[in-house]
Amino acid sequence: MYIGKAPMSRVFQRAGRSGWYLGVSVPKSIRKKLGRNEVHKKVGNTHKEALINKSRVEAEIQRYFGVELNQLSLVDEVTAMYESDPNYKGIKSIAEMPAEEKQLLKDIYQVDYDLPGNPTTQEEAALWKALDGQTTWQQWINRRVMTENISKATIRNWESRLKMVSAWKGSDYLTDLTKTDALNFKDYALRKGHIGSSVKNIIGCLSGFWNWGKDNQIIKENIWEGLKKRLPDPAPRELPDRSILISATEKASTTTPNRKEKDYAFLITRFTGCRNGAANGLRHCDIDLENKTITFTNWEKVVTYKKIRGGKRRENQVRRLKTAKDERTVPISTKLYEAIKDIPLKKGSDDPIWPRRYKVNDDSWGHHHANEYRKKYGVRAHDLRSFAITKLTLEGVTPFIIYEITRHSIPGISDVIKIYTRPTIEEVRQAMELI
Repeated sequence: MYIGKAPMSRVFQRAGRSGWYLGVSVPKSIRKKLGRNEVHKKVGNTHKEALINKSRVEAEIQRYFGVELNQLSLVDEVTAMYESDPNYKGIKSIAEMPAEEKQLLKDIYQVDYDLPGNPTTQEEAALWKALDGQTTWQQWINRRVMTENISKATIRNWESRLKMVSAWKGSDYLTDLTKTDALNFKDYALRKGHIGSSVKNIIGCLSGFWNWGKDNQIIKENIWEGLKKRLPDPAPRELPDRSILISATEKASTTTPNRKEKDYAFLITRFTGCRNGAANGLRHCDIDLENKTITFTNWEKVVTYKKIRGGKRRENQVRRLKTAKDERTVPISTKLYEAIKDIPLKKGSDDPIWPRRYKVNDDSWGHHHANEYRKKYGVRAHDLRSFAITKLTLEGVTPFIIYEITRHSIPGISDVIKIYTRPTIEEVRQAMELI
């Protein structure tokens, strides 16, 4: 597989053609040689089918880049060779090859060992593991992507953590890691300069992945279990003075010769305590000014919109909230209604209000927009959520109502209790007036 900065990819529809295509950006160093900036390949007749096939096809394209760059590992080199052989077209991995072919490869690529019995020829050892059906961490991710509804940001987090362990071990095959290895990796991460809370986050991610491996009979033991103990949580950051919040709200609520429109996404985040992506990914139909409610829900749609510098773009946009439980409808408070009652909504439209704020490579919304808050208003985007939760808590609002408004977790309370403790819409509306 091509090693280096991961090529950008996108799933899209081509004008005048049926089905869905995968576009993968060609590494700059071979664009002239290949005569194109992007490789296109059909991945399915439906968007769902395309998402299932995306990881496999992208891996094939990256191996193709690796061949051109002469940067393939031995496993990928052998895989690419058999992928190009029409006699093995139906084989999904080299582990499915006939036994005599696998034995021939093992005879060609011998593995040497040192005195303690550890392989000294790592590339050959990795090939033998692949031939025996052992899978790499990249294959684990691809398997999860095919069966689960995973956000791109989560996938990138997995890749970052597993790649770090892989580089430390010197192999993409991680099934044989032991508890001792996990302890040594923890010490290594701390020695590399990662702060305790960061190491705690890394181990938490790895522990969750190993639990998945146990459930799918890939891994026998969660070697990361218990290693987060005594590692610190991130130090809480002090909120700006409330006067700054008041000044920022006034600024976002007014227009100027340079800013022709209010910052509606800021105001929605400010008065509902929602996450930044939840506000920026709203559709026209999600805001009901007549009944004074805002609905936060997951959605997916092919959207056509005007680009800033002219022309149009058509792309599949996805709004995925942090968790499925984040879907909810909240009342619009009096202050919020006064701030956004003039928002230009298209009645009945299920298009996003701010389609240009979508970031396709991780399905996020409003990242660039929110990054300007500190410069514009003196607050961070997450400060608005913290202000809302802090205000509700100080006013004595029950955690169950706070959860209903912001979907902020309630420590120590089971999901069963949360399900059966449901405040009325009027109780939620009264609490919203306090933010």
